[in-house]
Amino acid sequence: MNCYKKVTWAISAFFILSFSCTSPVEKIEGIPRIEISEDNISAFDEAVTSISFIPLKNQLETPVNLNCGLWDLFATDEYLIYVTKCNPNFVAHFFDLEGNYLMTFDKQGEGPEEYQFIQGINVDQDTLSFSAGAGDIKQYLIPSFEFAGSLSLGKPMFVASIAEISKNNWLFSSMFEGDLDANGKFNLYKKIDVSTGETVDLPIKANQLTNEISEGEIEKIGDIFLLNHAFADTLFLYDGIETKPYTTLDFGARHPSQEDLNMKGEGFEAAIANQPFVINMGKIWQTDSISHLKTFALAKNPELDLGNMRTFPIHEVFINHRTNKAIAFPSVVGWTNGKGDAIDGWFYEVLQVDDWINALEKGLFGSHGDKLEELLSGLENFEDPIVIKYKVTIKD
Repeated sequence: MNCYKKVTWAISAFFILSFSCTSPVEKIEGIPRIEISEDNISAFDEAVTSISFIPLKNQLETPVNLNCGLWDLFATDEYLIYVTKCNPNFVAHFFDLEGNYLMTFDKQGEGPEEYQFIQGINVDQDTLSFSAGAGDIKQYLIPSFEFAGSLSLGKPMFVASIAEISKNNWLFSSMFEGDLDANGKFNLYKKIDVSTGETVDLPIKANQLTNEISEGEIEKIGDIFLLNHAFADTLFLYDGIETKPYTTLDFGARHPSQEDLNMKGEGFEAAIANQPFVINMGKIWQTDSISHLKTFALAKNPELDLGNMRTFPIHEVFINHRTNKAIAFPSVVGWTNGKGDAIDGWFYEVLQVDDWINALEKGLFGSHGDKLEELLSGLENFEDPIVIKYKVTIKD
């Protein structure tokens, strides 16, 4: 069984460069440049053409805690795997594709076959892998949860994203550790051969500012990896050997300048309050040649309140790489620490209870809200999350 039946299309005419965030966006010969602005924003029900709401149905006798603001969701051929990472509890909940509860996997502890934390996650075939604290990857078989082994990334570090390239080779990104080059940048992604400990930096550099939002993210598409990080103006592809630019993002007059990217922490807070430029938040998913990312301040919110993250102007942005067209809509989950999924043409997100309540109150779903209201009328339990599964149409 292939848990990730994702489709990509032929990509050509790439140039291998020494990469870093640059601004303003310069056209890279042979690489599509996508203009993204407030003009690309549509209503949710204009962009989303098909939608399903899947309530995560808890077990009745001994319900588990499914409410958590830090989560990852994986959709496979058999399961919805909902991993909650709210300290001190780090567990993986398994549901069938209709949202019926199956089991919870919890082997948190200090033992050799246990994990301390769950940081980055890789789901591949029948194996669930966690970057588990102390620079280790712990692996477990699905669905038995039998311990399958432990891999070392060489040293203790917080590893935000992991992806298996081959049996011994892994791609990962870790939290900024304090070392910058002469230009004030650091290498974001690394490849490691766990059999030898040899580590190679990918030629993608980021400013320290990146870690104010998120570390580098990795989306596996077949045998290729799609890479994005906060404040990046270029999406990259990595095939296990070469790193190549895929698409450049152009936010026009509201694209952050190099000076903006070099700002310190206090400047970042002012930028959030004043919304002077658009921020690529570093999220990335792809299915059926459509990439999904998130932005901050694609359209300003004059009523932004730093004390209320619901007022932050977050937009879901989608790029069709066949047509090089984009569409966006206001996010129903907002500035979240969750990470959804994309598979077989569908995008997945998890709505916590306050997410769907807020979305219904503000009419964010548009005409699709009626479908959610109908679902809610038949539910006995309103305390658990709801998975939203949807398709997006981007007009030529």
